Amino acid sequence: MLTIMKTKLLTAVSCCFLLSVLVAPVFADAKEKKSRTLKADGTYETDDGKSGTFTETTTREKGKAERSGSVTNQDGKTSTRKSTTTRDKATGTGTYTGTTTGPNGKTATVKATAKKNSDGTITTDGTRTGFNGKTSTFADTTTKTADGHTTTGTVTGPDGKTATTSSVVSHADGQTTKTQTATGPNGQSAERVVTSKANGDGTATRVIQVTNPDGTTSTRTETVKIEVTKP
Repeated sequence: MLTIMKTKLLTAVSCCFLLSVLVAPVFADAKEKKSRTLKADGTYETDDGKSGTFTETTTREKGKAERSGSVTNQDGKTSTRKSTTTRDKATGTGTYTGTTTGPNGKTATVKATAKKNSDGTITTDGTRTGFNGKTSTFADTTTKTADGHTTTGTVTGPDGKTATTSSVVSHADGQTTKTQTATGPNGQSAERVVTSKANGDGTATRVIQVTNPDGTTSTRTETVKIEVTKP
């Protein structure tokens, strides 16, 4: 039962992460008036000895951002991800569609819509269909803060059970910290903390720590190099 709950909570945390990925591009990245392309390449290591490489290319233009990337682990197995974000400034609305394909060819998809409200908050709702073909729904509200933003919401699984989610993003001293939490219907919680900081050599370091409902933790460290190309 604990394993099942852990999987559900980590899925909720993943959904929460996808929502944070959605909100920023819809109401920030898509403001680009001129097209530009960013390419990020890097490596990762985990505290249990695993490692791999990843790459992502993002093309941004007015009202639209497209991303494609892949992750290859130490065994040579590769997963890919593609997404498209759109934004309509006149209506204050945006959309997100994303597809992840695993090494076995199975896919998971996310579809969401976002709306900027008169009070400055952003509401997002959508669906996620997992690799098993089952669909969850999610809804949240994002509020801007002095040093970042906060997001609170819910994820309802295929069985109708609901988990609550929260995400707090802050920027201070050249570092960005994102803390995401998902709490299941029985009160058990999982947490994901991501810290990102630019280095002086043109790279950035990102550390991802996940705390499971049973208290065990795992850490992943990424080193990223980003190149920007403008037409």
